[in-house]
Amino acid sequence: MSAVKIQATDYPISKIFSNDFVFTIPLYQRPYAWTTEQAGELLEDLITALGDSDDKIDEINPYFLGNIVLIKGDKRDAQVVDGQQRLTTLTILLAALRTSVSKEHIHILTK
Repeated sequence: MSAVKIQATDYPISKIFSNDFVFTIPLYQRPYAWTTEQAGELLEDLITALGDSDDKIDEINPYFLGNIVLIKGDKRDAQVVDGQQRLTTLTILLAALRTSVSKEHIHILTK
């Protein structure tokens, strides 16, 4: 029997949504249940954390999204144990943002 390794790592959101992770939701997880109220609160928190300055994104204090617990080995596959609601909501928000941005500005979102 191999030993289970528990590891905590900070990742920027760009890493979480990179090709390094392929998320799956195990069947034992509850279905997505956030309403527009919870999604709106997350979006408001993100906007507040960004502030209204002209600072570059790399110069702004990091925003703690919360813990996301994964079962992940050396491969890209990652089962989401905790954080499904936040990950799913961020995926929806990013998809909506990508759709609303004009094609001439899309390169900003893909950096």
